[in-house]
Amino acid sequence: MSTKRSPSPESEDQSATPVVLVVDDDEDLADTCEYWLRDDYDVRVAYGGQEALDAADETVDVVLLDRRMPTVSGDDVLESIEERGLDCRIAMMTAVEPDTDIVDMQFDDYLVKPVTKTDVRETVEELLVRSNFEDEVQRFFALESTETVLESRDADELRDPKTLESLRAHVESLRDERADEIALRQRQLDHLHHVNDLLRQVDRAIVDATTREEIEETVCLSVADEESYRGAWIARYNRAMDDVSSRAAAGVDAARLSDLSETVRPLVRDAVESKTVRVVERITDEHREAAFPSEHAPETPVAAIVVPVLYRDTTYGALVVYADGPSEFFEEHVEVFEQLGRSIGNGINAAESKRLLYGDTAVELEFEHDDDDDLFVELTRRLGGTLTLKGFAPESNDSVACYVAADGVDSESLLEEATKHPAVERARIVTQNGSETLFEWEITDSAVLVTFVSFGADVNTLSVTDGHGTVVATVAPDADLRALIDAVQRSFSEISVVAKREVERSVQSTDAFRHELENKLTDRQRDVLETAFVSGYFEWPRGSTAEEVAASLDISAPTFHEHLRSGERKLIETFFDETSPDAGDERARSD
Repeated sequence: MSTKRSPSPESEDQSATPVVLVVDDDEDLADTCEYWLRDDYDVRVAYGGQEALDAADETVDVVLLDRRMPTVSGDDVLESIEERGLDCRIAMMTAVEPDTDIVDMQFDDYLVKPVTKTDVRETVEELLVRSNFEDEVQRFFALESTETVLESRDADELRDPKTLESLRAHVESLRDERADEIALRQRQLDHLHHVNDLLRQVDRAIVDATTREEIEETVCLSVADEESYRGAWIARYNRAMDDVSSRAAAGVDAARLSDLSETVRPLVRDAVESKTVRVVERITDEHREAAFPSEHAPETPVAAIVVPVLYRDTTYGALVVYADGPSEFFEEHVEVFEQLGRSIGNGINAAESKRLLYGDTAVELEFEHDDDDDLFVELTRRLGGTLTLKGFAPESNDSVACYVAADGVDSESLLEEATKHPAVERARIVTQNGSETLFEWEITDSAVLVTFVSFGADVNTLSVTDGHGTVVATVAPDADLRALIDAVQRSFSEISVVAKREVERSVQSTDAFRHELENKLTDRQRDVLETAFVSGYFEWPRGSTAEEVAASLDISAPTFHEHLRSGERKLIETFFDETSPDAGDERARSD
């Protein structure tokens, strides 16, 4: 069966993760939709109607269904799902122009291709909300969606315009019968769209920002500019001092909030420590008076939501947002605010990493490491020998792929033990050279490396021998060192800082990098790389196939691949040679 299932996000209750079935015989589009949704949903993909029938069961919550497919069409799948009584919401996603024949079809929404990431994500989010409505209210919104999509066409183009008129009358009749309930649910959907608009606005702002400070200020301004919110601030929680301070704010008096530590601190601390969004139904009068200047103080109760700003396991503080009235608005959209907190955290981490990569100075921290909770320490203490980190790369699923050299230990025993370890997703031997074996491990937790990577640090050295090791990590000069050390020692208590140094880094200019690369590439390799790039070969989905690019260069596909791989190898080799910790001269000055 040509179906596949993406890993669902980690959570305490995996069964609570909504299941989305994407059905399309255009495999590139189906895979793209899966990619758009995989971070938040358990996504199944079927590349045809029969595969969809096999994959559809009572666990599926939403189906994105293509209509025009060979053998078993989307209409056939829709009819079968209805006959089997599966309780799921269905959106037709098709290039077939809608006509009045769709009025009697039992779907919930209709998307006309081409579709965007926003189209797909918003449709899934709305259908999941609508799944909690009463049956008649669900039917109203489904028919209203049908009415909307038919009205987008010229009436003269419709097969039976009178059917549309009858549909309009039916929709109005349902609206009159359930006016209060429908109005309430419409407000709920409007709120959902509003929060999603805010999320996209913040995402765009984060992309344009270049520093952590700019990201935090932009986020607060974006939130405060929305009519639904009174203001926002980003709070920094100092665990060592058990204190809260403001990093950025808009629409609130940040200084007074920082002074109001006894009232604000428990809210921020709870969200940061638990890494969980907290909704405050009604802030205290003291809190409200501190947040808002007296001349602008709201007369109605004020609710708040406290959102931890997260990147992997690292917390960069908390976003606190205020709104007038009851807290239902926040409570209905906790998951979206969680996503907002992750987006801010991702942006901050990227900015910190970029500053570390391109800055001409950095701070180097050296740690002694003997904590058995770490994978490296535990394995060498049990098996002996030395493990040395040779390289690593963060993966998209919050894991880290690392390359580890092992010396003085039996490679097969180490492979067996690593494979069984709960922190290791996969392990394999890459090469063996004498007594040294190079392993590739994908690790998720129980490894100090993951903690450093989550913070955006560059781990220059990680070497452990017989359970005793050293870690040397580099961070940007203005990074929050206390937060990094707290994060490491909170997970690994038997690790201690032994040195802090400021280092100067040799930064190569773009022109110098390009010149060095051009000296390595042959003319043909450069032509192949450039043609592949401009023709969209590296895009997803691909703009051109390998055969098409090869034809445009008047070479065979195997020759194209040969030159492409050679060029890519030289490009990557040049990049890592120039960005490795040993590239250029570094001068360390102990503090």
